[in-house]
Amino acid sequence: MKKNWHLSLAVVCMVLGVLLAMAFNTQQRNREALNAPRKENLIKTVHGLEKERDNLKAGIESIRGQISKYENSAAQTQGILSTYTRDLNDIKKAAGLTDVKGPGLIVTLADSQQSPKDGEPNDYVIHDYDIRLVVNSLWAGGAKAVSVNGQRLISTSSVRCAGGYVLVNSMRLVSPFTIKAVGNSQKMVEALEADTNTKRLLNEIAKFYGLKADVEQKEGLTVPGYTGSLLMENAKVVKGAD
Repeated sequence: MKKNWHLSLAVVCMVLGVLLAMAFNTQQRNREALNAPRKENLIKTVHGLEKERDNLKAGIESIRGQISKYENSAAQTQGILSTYTRDLNDIKKAAGLTDVKGPGLIVTLADSQQSPKDGEPNDYVIHDYDIRLVVNSLWAGGAKAVSVNGQRLISTSSVRCAGGYVLVNSMRLVSPFTIKAVGNSQKMVEALEADTNTKRLLNEIAKFYGLKADVEQKEGLTVPGYTGSLLMENAKVVKGAD
């Protein structure tokens, strides 16, 4: 009887073990079946993020390429702009529209303080042609820039008499006349001496009539740029000109 009881217990335990194993396997398969969609979703998400990352990297490379093109274009534009600006500055300088600094001469001409000796008062004042004599000699001496009482002389400037005034760039000037010239001061002094009429004005005539005619060499001078109008009001083409 006791032996049969042990046998029955063994059978029950065996059956119970089989049932527990079957239940465990079933639960494991169910769990794997439940986790399968989640795993697939995670894989899809990872793949999607990787694809998005690759697209962003490609976009960054494309943007960098565009930036490089823009930089090259900007550099070329900047180079062209710099060239134009440099050329424009050179043209302005050549046209007399900018200040010029450097060593040079200051020639001061002023009316006489003496009373007329021979009854001709015009001999005791500085005229437009006196200023032109000096200015032309300065140009001949290599002056880079010349001004009269602050009026810059350019290719269209004129120095002429108008009643009791001297007109320079349409500005009325009176004595004393300060003529500034930037350039090699020694060469300009030699040019003043080389021209017979200018030399006579600065020495003989000035001394005889008491006119002021001073020539001073300066290391640092500034001749201002031309500020008047550049409009040509009275000009015509010369026949036979190129």
